[in-house]
Amino acid sequence: MPPIKILPPLLLSFLLSVPAWPATPNDSPRGRFVELHSCELFAGSCIVSSEAESASNYVLRVWQFDRGSFKGTALNGLTVALLEKGDKNLAVPENQASDAVAYLPPGLSPAQRSALLDWAREKTAATLTDSHVKVVPLEARLALEKVTFSAGSEIAFSGATPVACNVGGCGEMLWYEPRDAVSSFVVDELGQSRIVEPALSMQWMDHGRQTLFVGRFGDPEVTVPALCGEPVVQRTASL
Repeated sequence: MPPIKILPPLLLSFLLSVPAWPATPNDSPRGRFVELHSCELFAGSCIVSSEAESASNYVLRVWQFDRGSFKGTALNGLTVALLEKGDKNLAVPENQASDAVAYLPPGLSPAQRSALLDWAREKTAATLTDSHVKVVPLEARLALEKVTFSAGSEIAFSGATPVACNVGGCGEMLWYEPRDAVSSFVVDELGQSRIVEPALSMQWMDHGRQTLFVGRFGDPEVTVPALCGEPVVQRTASL
């Protein structure tokens, strides 16, 4: 495949949409996020086509709040995770999960538990019953260049910035975007992951593929994503 000389369509769409995004209120939740998919996000067309229906029906999202409140409750310093399973490719935001499990950290006040659970419920079409809400230790380090996360004994994964190459030079392009509107993101390479969730009849292990979105949400500035280890363009739009 010859080098791509234009911006990938999804990245171009991201750029064109930036000025229309509304300003973020000062008390809106903001922080870091990571989104782990069961398909590659930045890859060649043959890989994407082969995974589109057979390997794309899981997604794990983690939000780590560094400021802001939700439904009147401050979320500073809290983390929540949402694991989803569906019948269609969940890398496509329009496709909805059929089942999900939310993971909350221990030691929450009733108001914090309610706010984090409401946050998770607003992010999924699946019903989060009591049996699909788990309180377990959550450990998250969500830096762009290196990611680690664990939720009890059910979930553990790590990732890092992939080796840089010229955009298109590896025959790759961006095929998907994060499921929610975010203020910045990169595509990281998964180190290793192990997800075993009996409530979803799930055993999901993977390694060494570009399956991770990592970035920030809720910030009043939107930054163009970096791809394949290097920014495609340098531009920040203040809202």
